[in-house]
Amino acid sequence: MRGARRVRVPPAPNPRVGDVASSVRTRRGRRAGNSVFRPRRRGRSRLIVSRGLRAWPRRSPPCRRGAAAQPGSALSRSGGHVVILQPRFAGPVAFGVVFLMFATRTLYHLQALDFHAKWTAGLAAFCVATIVVLAITLVLVIVRRGNVALLLGIQAAAVFAPYLVVGQGWGLAGTVLCASILLTVPRRASWAPFAVVAAADAGLAGYLHPSPLVVVYVLFVNVANGFAIFAIVRLAQLVRQTHEDGRRLAGIEVEAERLRAADRLRADVGARLSTLIRQTREALASPTLDHRRLPLLGELAHQAATDARAIADIHRNLSLTGATPVRQPPVGVELRFARWAHLLIVANFLATSLVNLFWDLRVPEHAAVGIAVVLAAVVLQLYLGSPRVGGGVPRWWRIALAAQVGPLVATALLVSFTGRAISIFLLLASGTVLIRVRAPWSWAALAVTAAALFAYDQHEEGGWGGAYMAMGVPYWAAIIYALHNLPEVTRRLHATRDELTRVAVITERLRLARDIHDLLGFHLSVIKLKIELALRTGEAAPAEARGHLAQVRRSAEQALAELRTLTTALDNVTCRDELSAARAILEAGGASVTVRYDADRLPREVDSLMGIIVREAATNIIRHARPEICTFEITAAEGEVQVQITNDGADRPHPQADHSPAAGLANLRERTEALGGRFTAFTDHDTFTLTASLPIEAAPVPPTAPRGSAKCTANDAAVTVREPGRLPT
Repeated sequence: MRGARRVRVPPAPNPRVGDVASSVRTRRGRRAGNSVFRPRRRGRSRLIVSRGLRAWPRRSPPCRRGAAAQPGSALSRSGGHVVILQPRFAGPVAFGVVFLMFATRTLYHLQALDFHAKWTAGLAAFCVATIVVLAITLVLVIVRRGNVALLLGIQAAAVFAPYLVVGQGWGLAGTVLCASILLTVPRRASWAPFAVVAAADAGLAGYLHPSPLVVVYVLFVNVANGFAIFAIVRLAQLVRQTHEDGRRLAGIEVEAERLRAADRLRADVGARLSTLIRQTREALASPTLDHRRLPLLGELAHQAATDARAIADIHRNLSLTGATPVRQPPVGVELRFARWAHLLIVANFLATSLVNLFWDLRVPEHAAVGIAVVLAAVVLQLYLGSPRVGGGVPRWWRIALAAQVGPLVATALLVSFTGRAISIFLLLASGTVLIRVRAPWSWAALAVTAAALFAYDQHEEGGWGGAYMAMGVPYWAAIIYALHNLPEVTRRLHATRDELTRVAVITERLRLARDIHDLLGFHLSVIKLKIELALRTGEAAPAEARGHLAQVRRSAEQALAELRTLTTALDNVTCRDELSAARAILEAGGASVTVRYDADRLPREVDSLMGIIVREAATNIIRHARPEICTFEITAAEGEVQVQITNDGADRPHPQADHSPAAGLANLRERTEALGGRFTAFTDHDTFTLTASLPIEAAPVPPTAPRGSAKCTANDAAVTVREPGRLPT
């Protein structure tokens, strides 16, 4: 531009206002950041959103049988667009918007230098370098690297020192320092320095410019933009921390579920085992064996087995009903914050428009027309762009959008006063178009708007104005779009966290049902068999009956000890130990047992699973058959270990055989396939054959929720908790 110069204040490049200023933490957790709102009341909720925004627990409806876990991404659908906020995307999105803010700020200062006739290569380079310093320090503040006091000091120097060098060509940089204060200083202590910085920047700008309107404008920009940067950073932190908290909550719920199961087992099965041990000791301590005790011992063993099976069935059935503890998000809090943030942005645009309008009004008689058009645009923007519960669509939005855009374009082109006072509202309207119009029409509309604003502002202002306005279209469209979808995105993020917790608890219930069966089934079967043998031999061979009772006591004590270490008992199973135990108990029952073991130095997961297979096979034989010949063969060759177990007598079950549905073979199949192996079991006439093979370098177990420890063994369930936003391959 050449000749007489008029002061026009363009809209400051506000950062994206995207999210509630929050991060989930525990009540005693470390605070980090501020919040716009305070809690209405204090309660005992264990989850609190940082800086006073509370996450109120709420129970979700039970899921239907067979309902699949949704991918762990937050999706918000509106007008055909999909917002995907995942931990791997949230950070780059936030940094992308912040980068775009600094890019527009660079254009703003280059335009201001040209506008005030201060353009030199040296001053332009100085402004760009200062903006780069502000950008670097803000990034360090966001990622929490470096000394906070030093970073704030560097920002303060970069905000205020350029006034001495550039003068009127500098301004509005206080936004960055205001945002950094909100991001680093505790809530109660942040308001005073925030207000001082915003007012000082506005005061210096007003001192260097002849009009007091500049003070109002800069103050509005600093306050609105400071909260905007703060909000977009908090949005990224919310996405990331909700994902992390979902994992932690899943682990907590899983551990609580395991502790509840252990309490039930100790209260029911453990009590009966303790009684069985005590009465067995009393029977063995007596000089003569009291045969009247033996039926009572058999009844105690039967009740313990029934209780263990009932608890396992309870967990298996609960995993199907899906009655799991979950928490729901405080959507109303995010909705209020998003609405207030949107209102603050619109107020910033209103102040910018009025400053431009009254600063350089060419025809005073047209002031009423300009004010009417601006106020109408504000009202329609609040109607169309304000966040709604569930992402609802306002009625007659097409008519309202046409009523918003049409007068803006007509007034900017036809009425004789500064066009930018009106045309800047097209930036907000572009966000409304992105929200309401389906792609690809919305993208085409944004491209047309950017091209039109570039041509119009380049014709009116020249210099850097066209590029500045064109860049503002995608920038402000992204801000309004993200702000509008914030409540629904937050709701889905929390729903995803709850889904992760639900799936983890269901997985743990299935694992518990399986572990209870594998942990206690063998010992209880041995106890019942030995008591029956003691009943048979009690009168004819008292010494042999006492030996059986001694075995009952040892098995009960071992079962009780493993019961008290439910979380790790199966991790300590070894194949050799289980082969020895199976041979001893089957030979005591009159079977001829042949063992062939040729698989040394197996990985712990594989060896543990081989031991569990041997234990379950022996349990199955005791419960469901009367064998005469049993064979256990475990061999390793060509990178694979194979176990084959056969027994006869499958067609002549024991008189006291357990006829309940067999869950053990299904458990073994799950465990084997979880480690990448194969499992088969079949009956041919009176011979039952069980075969399982595993790669010696076992495949890793699919990821599941934590079990209270970081390790994952062959005892973990083959249920995969999907990574958020990632489909199974």
